[in-house]
Amino acid sequence: MATEAIQKSNVQEQLSLLLEKVSKIELSVEEINDDLHQVKPSYLKKLEKIKRGKMHHFENKEDFLHFLENEI
Repeated sequence: MATEAIQKSNVQEQLSLLLEKVSKIELSVEEINDDLHQVKPSYLKKLEKIKRGKMHHFENKEDFLHFLENEI
């Protein structure tokens, strides 16, 4: 009986640790999600123009940013 109580206590402790880890992961995912979807308001208008226009291909982020700043 004492062994069973110890096992239940251990399971509860492990579940508590898992719940804490999952909560931390959820917070991290929310922070990452919020960070990834922030776009400068001035870029939103420029992106709409790109959507209406022809397709563009960019080799890297710098080329894309240059296009946004200078071509639109």
